Amino acid sequence: MSERCGQDEQVSLREEVERLRARLAAAERELTAVRAAETELRAMFTAMTDVVIVMNAEGRYLKIAPTGPDLLYKPSDDLLGRTLDEVMPPEMAAFFLSHVSASLAQNALVTMEYSLPIGDREVFFSANITPMSDDVVIVVARDITDRKRAEQALAEGMRRQAVIDAQEVALSALSTPLIPVTDEIVVMPLIGVLDAQRVQQVMETLLRGVTERSARTAILDITGISVVDTQVADAFVRAARAVQLLGAKVILTGVRRDVAQTLVEIQADLGGIVTRSTVQSGIAFAMAASY
Repeated sequence: MSERCGQDEQVSLREEVERLRARLAAAERELTAVRAAETELRAMFTAMTDVVIVMNAEGRYLKIAPTGPDLLYKPSDDLLGRTLDEVMPPEMAAFFLSHVSASLAQNALVTMEYSLPIGDREVFFSANITPMSDDVVIVVARDITDRKRAEQALAEGMRRQAVIDAQEVALSALSTPLIPVTDEIVVMPLIGVLDAQRVQQVMETLLRGVTERSARTAILDITGISVVDTQVADAFVRAARAVQLLGAKVILTGVRRDVAQTLVEIQADLGGIVTRSTVQSGIAFAMAASY
């Protein structure tokens, strides 16, 4: 009887040993998995350059990950255990804490952008704030300085282009003025170089001015035009014809020898268009004709 009991105890002991061995093997596998996960996590943290901070609702630094140490506002030892109010300027601390409070109140991810003086430069960040519990959040802040600099450069370029465009509009207006001499006579003195765009502007300004002022005579002075080619000469003739259709007389002044030659070459139809050598003689002719 006692021998059988002894055998049963041995069997039970062997079974218990096997169970313990199985549990030990499972524990070893779990430990290996944990170590592998820890190694992977450490590798991920090593590869990360983002700032990772855990803080509570008061803005107190609870934990700081060993990532992006060069992007911390102060060394981690000077931050841990202290609040935002204690380490940051009041306005920045309040701004940061308001987003922490919003994340906890909404129990949701909150994103913010800000900049801090890091070393001798200003660094821009985009931060995601996520609740970890009722009164603790994790902050992951990424350096977006390059992007911000590019955005600022683009905005500055657009601002400069807007100024240039405004100046060009102003210069265009100045370069195609329509000057009233009397209630019935207007003069448009042209200077510089005429391209297709400016020719169109001359046409529009001239026709609009004649219509709005009910002018009877329009003097187109080309003394200041540096180059008059066949395209420009043809544009003058077309502008004059358009003014005539509005019932006004056209006087072309400042016609130089080369301009006259170009008009002949293109066989310009100058019927009804008066030409004078100077704008003064053109005005005198127009005023004499109005009486």
